[in-house]
Amino acid sequence: LKVEKKIIAPAKKIKYVPHAYQLSLDRQTIRRNTSLNEFHAWLKAQTTCGHVTRQETVSMIPPVVLAPEPHHKVLDMCAAPGSKTSQLLELVNLPAKPGDIEPTGYVVANDSDYKRAYMLVHQMRRINSPAIFISCCDAKFFPLIRSEEHPTEGIFDRVLCDVPCSGDGTARKNP
Repeated sequence: LKVEKKIIAPAKKIKYVPHAYQLSLDRQTIRRNTSLNEFHAWLKAQTTCGHVTRQETVSMIPPVVLAPEPHHKVLDMCAAPGSKTSQLLELVNLPAKPGDIEPTGYVVANDSDYKRAYMLVHQMRRINSPAIFISCCDAKFFPLIRSEEHPTEGIFDRVLCDVPCSGDGTARKNP
């Protein structure tokens, strides 16, 4: 009986997303391969404390294209489970100008399903930011929030509406 050893490629930097890397391993391999137990434990610990958010590479594209800035008010209409929301929050949570202590931008994360919204609360709690507000409302009935500065429009600088899909794209993960 010959035992084959597989060499694991190092994580690759994703060019279009700051601070993002892609592993050459799928989630199932990380869980089941006993030689990766320490790495799996480390990854879980980093995820739990909010230092790492695991996300499909293709899911990182909408927040990058949206390009929010630290002072922006962002609405994420279909926010659960929260990976894109985390990515948006990372950007608006930065100081808008030198001397700012608290973030001036924020993310309103909405999901119409209360169970998914609860999961979103759990995910956002890991990040521990004052710049997040979570709501549970059907997007069709989401209120138009106005201000003196924007009396005829909503107050949001950016809106992300990445609606749940059929899952056809999962063929890459599950051939």
